[in-house]
Amino acid sequence: MTRTHLFCAVALSAFWVGEAYGQASVPLPAAQPTTPVPLPGATPSAPAPTVGQSRVPIGRHGRPDLNPYERDIDMTVPLTYRNRNLGDIPVRLTFDDQFFVETATFVRLITPLLNEEALGAVVSRLQPRQTFTAEDLAASGVSLEYDPSSLSVVVLRIEPSQRAVEMLFAPPADDRDDITLQPAEFSGYLNLNVIQSYFWEESDADLPTVALNGALRFGRFVFEGDGQFGQEIGLTGDSYRFERNYARLVYDQPEDFRRWMVGDLSPEIRGQQTFVQIGGVGVLRQRRRFNDFRSAVLQGNRQLVLQRESTVRVIRNGVLYRELRLDAGAYDFSSLPLLTGSNDVQIEVRDNSGFVQSLNYQSYLDPIDLDPGDYEYGAYIGPTSQRFGRSPDYDGPVAFSGFFRKAFLNRPAIGIGLQASREVQTLTGQTQFVVGNGGRILVDGGVSNSRGVGQGYSVGVAYDQLIDRAGLLDTFTIRADYLSRNFASLGNPDALNTTSWSLNGQYARSISYKLTVLLNASYIRGRGNQGDSYRLGALASYRISERWSVRAGVDYARYPSSFARGDGFGVNIALVYQPDYRRRAEARYESNTDTAQLSYVQSGLNQIGSVGFGGLVSREDGAVRAQAFADYIGNRFDASISHASFGQSLSSFGGVNVTTARVGTTLAFADGMFGVGRRINDSFMLLYAHPNLGDRRVVAGQSLASNDYISRSGALGGAVNNFLTSYVTQSVQYDVEDPPTGYDVGPGVVRVRPPYRSGYALRIGTDAFVSAIGTLLLPDRQPVSLVGGRVILLGEPAGEPVPFFTNSVGRFAVANLLPGRRYKVEIYGRPGTFEFEVPQDSTGLVDLSTVLLGAGN
Repeated sequence: MTRTHLFCAVALSAFWVGEAYGQASVPLPAAQPTTPVPLPGATPSAPAPTVGQSRVPIGRHGRPDLNPYERDIDMTVPLTYRNRNLGDIPVRLTFDDQFFVETATFVRLITPLLNEEALGAVVSRLQPRQTFTAEDLAASGVSLEYDPSSLSVVVLRIEPSQRAVEMLFAPPADDRDDITLQPAEFSGYLNLNVIQSYFWEESDADLPTVALNGALRFGRFVFEGDGQFGQEIGLTGDSYRFERNYARLVYDQPEDFRRWMVGDLSPEIRGQQTFVQIGGVGVLRQRRRFNDFRSAVLQGNRQLVLQRESTVRVIRNGVLYRELRLDAGAYDFSSLPLLTGSNDVQIEVRDNSGFVQSLNYQSYLDPIDLDPGDYEYGAYIGPTSQRFGRSPDYDGPVAFSGFFRKAFLNRPAIGIGLQASREVQTLTGQTQFVVGNGGRILVDGGVSNSRGVGQGYSVGVAYDQLIDRAGLLDTFTIRADYLSRNFASLGNPDALNTTSWSLNGQYARSISYKLTVLLNASYIRGRGNQGDSYRLGALASYRISERWSVRAGVDYARYPSSFARGDGFGVNIALVYQPDYRRRAEARYESNTDTAQLSYVQSGLNQIGSVGFGGLVSREDGAVRAQAFADYIGNRFDASISHASFGQSLSSFGGVNVTTARVGTTLAFADGMFGVGRRINDSFMLLYAHPNLGDRRVVAGQSLASNDYISRSGALGGAVNNFLTSYVTQSVQYDVEDPPTGYDVGPGVVRVRPPYRSGYALRIGTDAFVSAIGTLLLPDRQPVSLVGGRVILLGEPAGEPVPFFTNSVGRFAVANLLPGRRYKVEIYGRPGTFEFEVPQDSTGLVDLSTVLLGAGN
């Protein structure tokens, strides 16, 4: 809360007693009226029962005493219906206890509650009036009253025949009417990350990798790109070169949930389609939030495709299980034994630029998760590139990749997909049937034609069931897949299919709120000399307390290769300590791989000075390894460091050591303003101080005093809020370091709905930053209590008057005044006025002390 808010709250605290909603001003007529003074166009109301009639006494005018102050009062109060706040609406309480409601605002707020016919009747009845009374609506089937106990207008009743159909379980609506700041017309940012690895045994370090990522936005058009300078090791020598990951132009139509793209494309895929990079034109329509570039794609055939060198962390049940450094390429996750006994596997991919993606590993078919009646589609066309880890080289055939999926209201959902080039054509299809008791059947299939291998087909069937036992949830999933020898796709044109069919099943049961049991089984039939593999497992998890839990299980696995680890019978056990959402430690042992591991992770926050760190120590078949990492969040940068040590045995531990450090920063601009901050993944805001605030710093976040903020302004430009998400309405909070007493820095929060990769520029402060306080007295030194009026700027073009009112002891506070200006205060219902001047050198607060109100003042 700003200082302006504080002293205004003191001045207003005695104005309303009880629950005070909204802001209030108290304009009075020129003389004490003897008849009500409604707003223009209103019809005076007759006495009518009120919400609070049983509690509010009858006043001197023969009506419930809605207004005890005997003067007309204008207010903005909530309009409610069935304990639901519809929004704020202007009303006038007259001196004789009648109330008038503004027509335009009422019609806007009541529209969602009425059907078309009823709304038309209400509009035609109220249209001639700027304001209306409850009696004006009496014949329309809508009744409302003013409730003085809550300072609100209450819709008492809407006739059932006039109500609109109400969706009982509708998702919350995104409030776009609450937006207070629009994005900059021209904005952009550039993320810079420098990564350096040092190999201690070789006393050598390659040249650092410099990763670049950024975007420029003008109007609705966005140009985005990503690349890096790095050392490349080749057969004929090393070279330091730039590699482009992508560069493209994006145009969004958010009102139609559609995105157009030209350039390097990463096509969305569905069902049994495979990923391939395309250079050309694409369009994507989906109601859910648009996805940006994916440097990692988890395909339906359980292959992870990396488009650049990345660090891959496998997190099982919230705990770091394995960290891998992988080159660009495709990796098969279908047979990894690390999935044994686990139903919560997350793959975290962190590329060289510092960008992090989290991919949920699922062992069942891609469901058509659309709202009933909704649909989605994607279409991409252009030459293809099969190169990973380097700039795309579109020397492949021209190809098309697209899909369409539709969820019907009362029919099974369907999806179709087509991928085609000169060499291979693939047609896929999906459908799902919702059966009784929370079950669902999914069917997925495809046919292909390849110039090299001929025709092929694939089919998959899955069934999942959710069982709710009074809050305890059980889930059952079973899936079967068949892949013919010659089934080909854009990503696999030569039909290199090493498996023919597979069967997976899983059952999880919550025995109690503390104890859950998971059973799983899988069988994979190999093709040719690949052999078969199968796996059986059972895992039990028990929460000992809020911080401690234990897991234990058994499994049996058989793999075709004698070199495969984890073959045979095994047991596993883990002890977990998690005191809060940021910190987690685990000690575990698995006998089938002879693995013992101890790990700890503490997550950082997106706040200045936040530190995250973690590490693990493990022994696996005699080999010992240790890894540790730490992250630091600064005002203008973020940094991380990690170190890994390896050894084939405990005695040789430390024989291989690698240290990697990364430092990242961001350069951003919006509408002529500039700032240096931390990595921006989507949209951002620059916050800077008005010149009259001098060298005082602005912070993006909740509070400077409690050190709870994201960024602060300074010599390197404005504060950078780097955490905005496109197409989501959100609040941005700000504060100012030690503002002058009485300085009005604004509400301290703005509401935004950022477009894709957009930027905002917000100036904190204003030219009219001065506030004045004082006490208004009559000539006999009695307070002028509970009066309203207006403050007028003299000697300037007429602007909007500032409301003026006093509390019960005559105290008043006036904000948004300009230095070096003279103002006149007019009091409604009294002949007296007074003037005051704001000094040119005012720093924020003017104390007028005592002001005597008289006819000659």
